[in-house]
Amino acid sequence: MSIPAVQTRLGKTATNYLKKDFDVDINIDKVNLAFFGNVQLRDVLIKNHHADTLIYAENLTASIFSYRKIINNKLEFGQISLDNFILNLRTYKGEKDDALTVFVDKFHDGKVNEEPSGFLMTASSLKLNNGYVQIPDDNKPNAKLLYFKNIKGRTDNFKVEGPNVYTVIEKLSFVENHNVEVKHFSSDFTYTKSFMIFENTKIETENSSILTDLKFTYKREDFSDFNNKVTIDADVKNADVSLVDLKKFYTELGTKDILHFSTKITGKLNDFVTKNLRLTTDKKAVIIGDLNFKNSFNQENGFSLDGHIINLTSDYHHLKTLLPNVLGKTLPSSFEKFGRFTINGDIYITETLINSQLTLNSAIGTSISDLELTNIANIDEATYIGHIQIIDFNLGELTNDPQVGKISVEVDVDGEGFTLETMNTSVNGVVTSCEFNNYTFNDITLNGIVKSKHFNGEMEVNDENIKLNFNGLADFSSDIYKFDFKTIIDYCDLRAINVFKRDSISYVKGDIDIEVKGNSFDDLVGAINFKNTLYTNQKGDYFFKDFNITSSYKDTIRTITVNSSEIIDGHVKGIFKFNELGKLTKNSVGSIYSNYNPFEVSPGQFLDFRFNIYNKIVEVFFPNVTLSANTNIRGEINSDDQLFKLSVKSPQVDAYSGVIKDLNLQIDNKNPLFNTQLKIDEIASKYYNVSKLYLVNITLNDTLFFRTEFRGGEKHSEDYNLSFYHTFNKENK
Repeated sequence: MSIPAVQTRLGKTATNYLKKDFDVDINIDKVNLAFFGNVQLRDVLIKNHHADTLIYAENLTASIFSYRKIINNKLEFGQISLDNFILNLRTYKGEKDDALTVFVDKFHDGKVNEEPSGFLMTASSLKLNNGYVQIPDDNKPNAKLLYFKNIKGRTDNFKVEGPNVYTVIEKLSFVENHNVEVKHFSSDFTYTKSFMIFENTKIETENSSILTDLKFTYKREDFSDFNNKVTIDADVKNADVSLVDLKKFYTELGTKDILHFSTKITGKLNDFVTKNLRLTTDKKAVIIGDLNFKNSFNQENGFSLDGHIINLTSDYHHLKTLLPNVLGKTLPSSFEKFGRFTINGDIYITETLINSQLTLNSAIGTSISDLELTNIANIDEATYIGHIQIIDFNLGELTNDPQVGKISVEVDVDGEGFTLETMNTSVNGVVTSCEFNNYTFNDITLNGIVKSKHFNGEMEVNDENIKLNFNGLADFSSDIYKFDFKTIIDYCDLRAINVFKRDSISYVKGDIDIEVKGNSFDDLVGAINFKNTLYTNQKGDYFFKDFNITSSYKDTIRTITVNSSEIIDGHVKGIFKFNELGKLTKNSVGSIYSNYNPFEVSPGQFLDFRFNIYNKIVEVFFPNVTLSANTNIRGEINSDDQLFKLSVKSPQVDAYSGVIKDLNLQIDNKNPLFNTQLKIDEIASKYYNVSKLYLVNITLNDTLFFRTEFRGGEKHSEDYNLSFYHTFNKENK
């Protein structure tokens, strides 16, 4: 018995016995039996039912308690050591069971799975060194090979009882097929034909750790479709999982964060529920709720998430990183403006649809929505229908408009697109409050369509300081904006809404028809019609039945025409910018002084103007000045030539508590004889009365010289002939 050749011969006899009685193909190259019950087997090879390698071990060392029991199928060992071993759990094409299951079944005596079997193998401990396990499935030729390599560690109380396996895994380390290195794996393990249990399981990698109880329930044929048929019950008691590790399993996830969570998971891998999920991350994200994931591991069959969210707290960039790409891509880009936000409610998401009943609280406001979104592959162009309530939402922050403040809205929406470029949406509802220009408007009803940068519809405002009805079209779709709408203003307090603060009282009502195109006052083309307009200030009422303003271009020359038979008619013609008109005038007048420092303006500007005034409309804009009917104003301005011409003729001007009759003013800063010529028949004031006034001036270098003649006194019997001058001060005035 001590001769190695005899021992090897005995080993051959034993393996032949197993092959004959159990139809298992086991080959052992060398056997070494020690007197104290130790067995060493070299180059152990077990072939599967297709004559391929099932198990190979370069060296197997065991302590046998009883040779007699071995003869009766009771393999009782002390410690078993396996070095450089391979386990190949292949499932062949057209078969439901893997090769190891087929092998173990050959030792089964036909009793119920959980009952004791005639075959028994035990070991007080099982030491593993440099092992490799692979689980190929020929029924899934495109599936990634599942394997575990560099297996090292120890299990205690190892037992194979018929087809059932039990052991206490004290500590294993290995590298799995996603290249995640598990540094510590321990568990109380049970395997039967109908379930597999991992109790008190602890898993540790360099970046992650998990403490859980895990159970797989199945029929043996279910393993051929593990993701869809094997039932999972997991109680994740505590987990600290790095996205660096998770991303190796599920590439849709982001990185650079660690998840801390607990939950109970039930279902299949492709249809599981995380019940009472409580998750936080190192970057302060929070997810609390119940989530049902479908087809997470086979997204080609249609991914979906059905969730009841108690609390989801994050921000746009982190949520895109934390969520799978299929979800992160569905976040509208406008979420970036929300800052840190919290969401609660119910949500159902697929790759093409979102159905949500959610409340969102963010840094810029609150929204309550009941929406269904489809075509969400490009979320900014998604289709949606439902109801939205927005509360104290900072619209100015969202649109980068400092004049716009908070808005509260409750509307029904039906359309598509989340940007002005892609939006095609019907909107029906109420703006309960909206801040604009430091005023809060209330009670605004909307009913219209926003489409491809168009708004077509109506708006009714019932604010206490403005009541109006708007109906028309605003088109922002091209480089030049177009507006075509009608507005009926029943009442508007311009002072209260911060539009016109000069007058202590400033009310307006009337009808306005606008048909223009352009992006600013400097390029507007079209017409504005005022009808039955009433303006009221502290001095009185001003009623205008018909008032028309048109703007047109011919070549590069712009003409603005004002036409009202009862107010004013005339035009302004030239090339000019509205916001520089004041500077143009000052430069033209100031240019007659050699020491004048002109304002910087755009070159090439000029204009001429002609107006006939039939009403006291000017006092609407200048309360201290009233021009009588039949007042004529005309002139020219040229910025490049510093030309300024002005002619004013008026039968009467009431100005600053004085009355001027028959005014005739001529200004021409390029006239070599005079710059200004002024004639007035009479001036009546509380200080002194003047008549037959004639004034002329000329500028030499930096000084303006005047010569003036007039009569004064109560009976106009006093004659005056004055000469004086003035120049610019240090303030350039």
